[in-house]
Amino acid sequence: MIPLVSARGVALRALVSLHRQRGRRLRTELEGCGLQGRDLAFAYELAHGVMRRERLLDHVIAGLAHRGIPKHPLLLSALRLGVYQLLFMPGMPPHAAVHETVSLIRNNRGFANALLRRAAGMVRSRGADADRPREELWLSDHRALMLPKPLPPGQADRLAVLHSMPAWLAQRFCDQHGEQGFGQIAQAASTKPVIHLRCRGAAEELRARLQAEGVEVELSRDPRMLRWVGGVSPFATRSFLGGDFVAQDPTALAAASALPCRDGDQVIDLCAAPGTKTTFLAEQVGASGRVFACDPDAARRERVVENVQRLQLGDVVEVVADPAGLEPADCVLADVPCSNTGVLGRRVEVRGRLTPETFNELAALQQEIFTRAVTLTKPGGHLVYSTCSVDREENEAVVAAVMELHGDLELLDQSLTLPEAGMRDGGFYALLRRST
Repeated sequence: MIPLVSARGVALRALVSLHRQRGRRLRTELEGCGLQGRDLAFAYELAHGVMRRERLLDHVIAGLAHRGIPKHPLLLSALRLGVYQLLFMPGMPPHAAVHETVSLIRNNRGFANALLRRAAGMVRSRGADADRPREELWLSDHRALMLPKPLPPGQADRLAVLHSMPAWLAQRFCDQHGEQGFGQIAQAASTKPVIHLRCRGAAEELRARLQAEGVEVELSRDPRMLRWVGGVSPFATRSFLGGDFVAQDPTALAAASALPCRDGDQVIDLCAAPGTKTTFLAEQVGASGRVFACDPDAARRERVVENVQRLQLGDVVEVVADPAGLEPADCVLADVPCSNTGVLGRRVEVRGRLTPETFNELAALQQEIFTRAVTLTKPGGHLVYSTCSVDREENEAVVAAVMELHGDLELLDQSLTLPEAGMRDGGFYALLRRST
């Protein structure tokens, strides 16, 4: 029984649950935990951080545990939680990380206490030696970890452990994007993602209003967006409640922007939840246009409704369960379910449940949805196929397969964006036109 009196207890319970059942989502495990405010944020940070760094944490634990990595889910998860705090939370006093974590377990406390103290003793107050990348791990400009055992010798293998990527997935991305591309994907996968705000109006004006409410934001590369960098949450402000912005990554916005919607157009958004792309499309078509936001899941449709109502776009957007009864539209967006390999830093549990077979299974579903999008597009109309994946089997290969089946499609543009740590997610889109 794991006590739930603290953020660490809540995080540990979520990690144990995911360890036992990899198909679940971490957010689901943390919802309804009873914590609020800073305690809830701390629990989220701990649980997500451990999942992002799981393979590296296990590498450190394996080097310190003479009998090998513990197999009991509670003990192993507690050790991961403790080592994560010692390595990646520099403001955390080591004695607090050790004591508070050990107090969460009933058995093997002596073993856990000794291992965590050894891990704390391996952190040095200096930068890492750049000539010893396998033996010393850079934590910050003034902190380095003396690894208890070296990282693998190959560059790709070393990065896979360092950034907690499965070996088979690392090799797959090296084959598709080269070692440099894989390195960029891996770095983003282990980095806490940034939150962007798509502004409905001038970014500078919204920036001033948010800063007046204690939100620290800065201008983004995209002039339509702001980056949240600190202070209070923007989602508890008057600006959020008033519909002045919506959370959306620049890569996702680029996919929605690729669809050439005009004032008065009829648009169909397949797989619309949570509605961030839906609301952007609604803004493009204006009051004389119409956007049909489709999603078969009732709970996900409710998230679309919430965003549409908050942004006061209810007169433009109609939320529907099934697009079967809709007439062909001027523009169609098919933002399909995918592996989420472009957002591994955000969807931290995904890398633990992916298999080599996942991509082929998803590609079949993606082709089915994309084919439906084609039939829902008017002759002469445009459609965008998009994913938050960086895998070619889900992206270019799906587009090529559907174009082979439908001879009336013209590929106008396609773009693959690799994730960039702390700056953007990864993703893909293809813009096509259906001939007349």
